[in-house]
Formats: sequence, C-alpha cells, structure tokens
Amino acid sequence: MARNVKFGVALFPTEPASETVKQARLAERLGYDGVWVGDSHIIWRELYVIMGAIASQTKRIGIGSGVTHPHVRHLSLTASAFATLSELAPGRISMGIGIGASGPRNIGVKPVPLQKLAEGVERLRQLLRNQPVELDGNRMRLMYPSPVDVPIYIAANSPRTREMAGRIADGVILGGRRDSVAAGVDGVRRAVAEAGRPADSVKIMSWIPCSLARDGKSAREAVKPHVARSGMVVFTRMLKQGEAMAEEDRLATERLNREYDFSHHMGPEHSHLVPERWVDLFSIAGSPEQVRARIVDTINDGVDLITIVPYGDKESIITEFAKKVMSALR
Repeated sequence: MARNVKFGVALFPTEPASETVKQARLAERLGYDGVWVGDSHIIWRELYVIMGAIASQTKRIGIGSGVTHPHVRHLSLTASAFATLSELAPGRISMGIGIGASGPRNIGVKPVPLQKLAEGVERLRQLLRNQPVELDGNRMRLMYPSPVDVPIYIAANSPRTREMAGRIADGVILGGRRDSVAAGVDGVRRAVAEAGRPADSVKIMSWIPCSLARDGKSAREAVKPHVARSGMVVFTRMLKQGEAMAEEDRLATERLNREYDFSHHMGPEHSHLVPERWVDLFSIAGSPEQVRARIVDTINDGVDLITIVPYGDKESIITEFAKKVMSALR
C-alpha cells in the first residue's frame, strides 16, 4: 500500500456537453489526476470538442481520450487534434487508442487488425513530431505546431494486444476481468522487458466500472450496462477459442451476442442480460468499504493508475469515491 498510484475518472459523454465538462471540473477539484473522455461520436457527444472545453476550464488535471481508434478519423486529423489540445493544456494531454467498438461499428467500419493499430500508433507519433509520413499514398506532415510529446496508451484486453502494447506504447489500459489484472500486468511487464525497454517506461492503467451505495444493491445494478459489454467480449473470446466455461456464462454470452445493440453501447437496455456473478468479475460495486477493499486489491496487482468509470449519479460517485476511497489510500 506504499505504492504511489494515481487515480482518474472516465467520462462517457452521454449527457449535454456542459455536464461532462462540469464533471471533469469536479474531478479536478477533488484531486483526481486524470480525466478520460469516451469516443463514440454517433451516440455520444464529440470527443475533441469536449476535451478542448475541459482543457480551457481546468488548470491541473490530465486529459485523455478513452479511447479513440485509427479508422473513424483520418490519422492526420487525430494528430492535429492532439497537437492543438497540447497547445491548450501543455503537458496534460494523453491519447488512449484501441481497435474500436461502437465508434467504428455504428458507422459501418470494422475494428482495425492489431498490426494496423500498431502502424497507426507509429504514424501518429511521427506526425506529432512534425515528421513526414506516407498515408493513403500521399506524403504529409503537420506543418503548424512545434513537436509535442503526447503519451499514447493502448487499450489491451487480449494477450496479443498486451504484448504489442508492451513493445510500443507509453501506457496500457487494462479492462476486462478483475481477477486477471495481475496476470495482465505481468504480461505487459514481460513484453516491456523482452523489448529491452526500461521497466518503468510503460504505465499500466486499470479501467474499472464503479459505483458506490450504502446498500450495495443499487450500486451493483448501476454497473451492469458496462458489465454486459465486458462480459460479452471476454466470454465470446473464450467461446471462439474453445475454452471451458460455466453453462450460465455460455448462455448469457450467446444471448448478448444476439441482442446487444451498439446504438445503446453500455446502456441500461442490456442490464437484464447480465448474470449477477458477472458484476464481481467485471466491476467494483458496493458499499464504500467494499469498494475500498477491492481497490486495494487492484493496487496490489501492480498497476500504476486506477481509472473509474462512474455509474449511477456520476457527480455523486465521483465525489464519494474521492472522499471515501481515494483519500484513504493516499
């Protein structure tokens, strides 16, 4: 418990833009280290507008995308956006990026293959350094900014993605099962060592759907929209690989794959499809004491950053977590 772990909050901008900015300002006042904004522009408010507004209305807190993807926007646009954001909030901007989920799917674009994601990360770094790159058969570079250092975090829930991220990323975002965080940390650290990189060169973030309530029951119900998506991804991968699983998990996964609606990504429409045991597998929810104990477990798993995705009354969860969990662990 002596480890210096940082805390962040992830905001999916489902409310009017001003509400998301208000939540980010609250997180800064309460002492969070970072705020990460979701990217799914058909169903949520636009990422770069929200990040720019947060940058202009905060002074200290780090700001990142949680997470963007290579195919929805041209890579030159993504690089330009992050270079511009770095002018608004120097030293406070990070990029979270992944293969994509609802963002690409809702406009008919497939998630990118792993190799394309790795190539996209390298092209983005070159553009942010004002270096020329070849994109779509055209040679180009960003011509207006000074080179900027934007840490790039890769969302990595599979072993192959964690291995790739350990080789090339500045940070790794781990979601998925709570009982596999330690193994995920070990996998990333091993990949970092095999790549010959310094052990502390890659920061590992645990990304956790979270809710607190005195009775615990309402908190568990609140996180089920996120749990539905996480469980579907993890157990679908297991099904495809022929791994053994409980019959309850198999049936729930098959039903989620039939009924999950990406136009309501991580929405309450899916809560009734979630087995109760999945709540503990894929989230941290309950009374403040229960949440604090499980956050301690996550710290002991070896992560560098813990970012909660608040479910329920977001402002209340952000506040309660800061006062009853975060402050006790610092």
